[in-house]
Amino acid sequence: MELAANPNPAVVLLLSLLAAVTLVSARLKTCTITYDDFNIANSNIQKLYFASNYSTQATGALRVTLESGYYKLTNQSGRILYKKSFKLWEGRNDTYSDRVASFNTSFLVNLSRMSSFATPGEGLTFVVAPGLNHPPNSFGGCLGLTNFTTDGNKSNQIIAIELDTFQEDFDPDSNHVGLNINSVISHTTTSLTPLGFELVAPYGTHNFFNVWVQYDGIKKSIAVYMAKQANPSDPTPRRPDTPILKSDLELRGVVNQNSYFGFSASTGNSSEINRVLRWYLTVEYYYDVNFGEIGLIVGIPMVALLPASLVLVYYFRKRWLSRRFYQRMSRKVKRMPGMPREYEYKDLQKATNNFDKTRKLGQGGYGVVYKGYLANQKDLEVAVKMFSRESLKGQDDFFQELTIINQLGHKYLVPLLG
Repeated sequence: MELAANPNPAVVLLLSLLAAVTLVSARLKTCTITYDDFNIANSNIQKLYFASNYSTQATGALRVTLESGYYKLTNQSGRILYKKSFKLWEGRNDTYSDRVASFNTSFLVNLSRMSSFATPGEGLTFVVAPGLNHPPNSFGGCLGLTNFTTDGNKSNQIIAIELDTFQEDFDPDSNHVGLNINSVISHTTTSLTPLGFELVAPYGTHNFFNVWVQYDGIKKSIAVYMAKQANPSDPTPRRPDTPILKSDLELRGVVNQNSYFGFSASTGNSSEINRVLRWYLTVEYYYDVNFGEIGLIVGIPMVALLPASLVLVYYFRKRWLSRRFYQRMSRKVKRMPGMPREYEYKDLQKATNNFDKTRKLGQGGYGVVYKGYLANQKDLEVAVKMFSRESLKGQDDFFQELTIINQLGHKYLVPLLG
């Protein structure tokens, strides 16, 4: 049945409200977690959950398994997770065609021998888990993920990227990266020795590795990258172009709809140092509608009916929020791993001839792109994107795009300069 030519205004308002609620409920937000260090003065340490006495915070690092002290060091497991869970999709588990949240993470690790004669074991993982605590008896080859009773069960609801340093019967070797899905028997593995990577260095020396894990919630795929770093205090290098491991991965129906992100590790008959020195995580998540958001959506079409005083309040509040946005954004951008240099606005004005319309290359959802030449870099030809405050949906959208652009690296893509 078709609607009448002149529908009841109440019906139009109701339909608009329903559409607005549907739109908001399906929106994604982005959360960025930054740990440049793990010193005790870092207040963000309180946002981490240490699953047992075997997982602790050392000076400048997370110790996922115990390294010394009263407790024995062998046959132990530990987890350190961010305390907040993230909703990774909407709807039912059996609706596999729907959008799933994406996430990108990078972290710096140090896996070392405990003594000159010790065999290292067992390894460390980056894990997406349904809960904060590790299961009982998850020591040895279980890596703090499962145990020998539950391994392989769909009820585990975990995925993990393992840095494995001990060869079990089901492992290809004692130096590999693997993708684990509800099991410590990896779905996909890559041996690291042929790539020139040795996770655990000889006793008395240390190897530091940057690891990037990127999950695409649209393409439903996961990729892992790795680069060696000489010193732990060095800046985070740019992510390599080629992944060391890549696989299709549908998160829906595998992990819990509300999941936690962090690290797990274990020791077996031998032990090792399992340390995380830095951690950066950008994760999308779905959020539920609240009355404040509904009120904002309903209120926008009715602004013309509001008193002038409320319009002024809205105007000044918007100016305050804009100023606060740029202050917060400046701090977040400076903490991005491998972030390129900053440029003065006047330099970009000069490069684009004051953003001349004849220099316009195109326009996207967040602003206009202009062609320019940087005079102080020997007339380097660049593309300058001016973000429009009116078209910007918010801090999360802006930072999400900037993070993605900063992490992209390909011979057919121009790099982000700053």
